[in-house]
Amino acid sequence: MMMDGVDGSFDSGADRVAPDVSFEELVALMPEALREVFPPYRWQLAKLWELDLKVEPVEVADLVWMFDLPLWQLEGERFRVTPHQVAETPMNFRAHYQRVMDSDLDFPINLVAYRGRLVVLDGVHRLLKAHFLRRRWIAATIATAAQLQSCAV
Repeated sequence: MMMDGVDGSFDSGADRVAPDVSFEELVALMPEALREVFPPYRWQLAKLWELDLKVEPVEVADLVWMFDLPLWQLEGERFRVTPHQVAETPMNFRAHYQRVMDSDLDFPINLVAYRGRLVVLDGVHRLLKAHFLRRRWIAATIATAAQLQSCAV
């Protein structure tokens, strides 16, 4: 299964080469802008996918605010690249651009309603592809903060 251009295998040319760190170390590395956006607890993506959440259309425009956040890695360093940077100069960020273009919009993105807005937990590459394709809507599941906490590690 391939969703955001990842089929479960990671090659050295991909953007997922940062060293493993604990959750606490990861949070400490996060820029303040990210700590303000994401819920402050550890959860498992597989458990999120297992929740019985309905798929519904969400306006892409309601989520593009996330494109200004340094969500992605660059050369093994976390929180270095924003989706806007990839959109503006894709050849400078080939691995991310390739993941965007390879992502499958048939899979919904996963959101959480947190602090009064929708936050993308999984699917930013798909969201950027939908934006590139000038789609107005993207299929999404929306979890509450309590549902996300039920996915705790």
